Amino acid sequence: MPTTSAMATPVAQWVDLPITGDPYANVDEVELSDISAAVVDAYVDEFGCTVKRPGLDDFVDLGTGQGIDGLYWWDRQNVAIAVSAGRVWKITDSMGTKTELTGATMANGAPVTFATDGTKLAMANGGKIVHTILAGPLTEMADAQAPTDVTHVAWVDGYLLANDGSSGQFQFSLSTDITDWAALDFATAEGSPDDVTALDVLYREVALVGRDSVEIWINDGATPFIRQPGAFIQRGCASPYTFKHVADPQVGDTWMWLDENRRFVKLANRTPVYVSNPYDKVIQALTTVDDAVAEVMQIAGFPLYVISFPLAGKTLAYNFIKGSWAQWGYWNSAIADYQRYRGHTYCYARPWNKHLVGDHSNGIIYTASRDLFDDNGVTMRSLRRTGFISHGTMQKKRCRSLRIRCKRGVATASVTDPQMVVRWRDRGGPWSNEHQVSLGQVGQHEFEVVMHRLGEYRARQWEFIHSDNTDWILVSAQELVQMGPR
Repeated sequence: MPTTSAMATPVAQWVDLPITGDPYANVDEVELSDISAAVVDAYVDEFGCTVKRPGLDDFVDLGTGQGIDGLYWWDRQNVAIAVSAGRVWKITDSMGTKTELTGATMANGAPVTFATDGTKLAMANGGKIVHTILAGPLTEMADAQAPTDVTHVAWVDGYLLANDGSSGQFQFSLSTDITDWAALDFATAEGSPDDVTALDVLYREVALVGRDSVEIWINDGATPFIRQPGAFIQRGCASPYTFKHVADPQVGDTWMWLDENRRFVKLANRTPVYVSNPYDKVIQALTTVDDAVAEVMQIAGFPLYVISFPLAGKTLAYNFIKGSWAQWGYWNSAIADYQRYRGHTYCYARPWNKHLVGDHSNGIIYTASRDLFDDNGVTMRSLRRTGFISHGTMQKKRCRSLRIRCKRGVATASVTDPQMVVRWRDRGGPWSNEHQVSLGQVGQHEFEVVMHRLGEYRARQWEFIHSDNTDWILVSAQELVQMGPR
């Protein structure tokens, strides 16, 4: 009869690793266990998988060496309009053929808004309105009664609307000619004593945007413009260039913006709904948000609201289908850190099926596509980082194996054996060495890769990183966990 009894070896079990779903950056990462801490240069699709964001490729260089301040698809004329360094170009075909429009100039470095009656195109970015026909030239609004301090223009029912950047008023042209103005053709947003810093039109409704409020006006056919009864929204806008109309799958076409409390909201039945809670901590920590610029993109079937904070050097992206956030950037290998996303302006050239993205500082217009996997030849470093996973107990545990499901067989002639990097850290300590995982050479299409003998821990944070010029879709992972001593 034995005098001692051997302890049973704990049984190892396969447990799902929480690497799907939306990231949450509003708390310290040590607080997270079953929720990811970060998704960078990627987005979360409708199944919760991590998908590499669209890459960028050179389309046309305007040669200014400065930012693209405006991009607009002029649908009636079948051309793209680009503004950089105060100069304006029309791009006439899918090969990037460009022609500069001469005449009046615009302010340099300020975002441009556009409006058209079909034949004439009006543009503004802080001074007098500039207008043109397709052939040019660029002409400053000559009517002495036209507004002279305009940042936003819009068109509705034949009228060109323009804000007066230093008052609570907006002016409107004659309905028969967007270049003909009368000094008394104006209205005042009086619901709150703030200036009209932006305006926009959606479904023939005019949104007048101020620091403290938003008012909705309509054309009543006589006045011609009056405030819509009950359409006063006690929520202001911290940055005028974040106020955009968006196609939201849940509430339909609506407006979204950064409010005076540094939180992003979208309208649902005239009620502002907060949507940025997962990243409010990040936004609140920025030195300034007044300079934020947003663009609405729909690439590869995903409607995205992409916001850059130029002075802070950060970019966030909101996916309307999932209601999820991610950080986008530009990987600077010299400092091993992310800088602001290169994209600053956007338009969709529908007949060419090209998504055009203007660079914030170098005069280049790119095409953006999910078939591109770097930023005009510069590495795109996509990443998902988990919280500190403990599988419900701080008991010591051993990771026998890690089984990762991802898109494989993505090799190309130039990248014959693409890799994904996996690393981890335990209890907030230093990161492990980087472990390379092959994403499959040509002909290797198995969905899963397995790593073995990954050590002991009590709570572990994982990172999955992809930097090769190939596709990357991270689907799921399972860990073979053995609890207790060996």
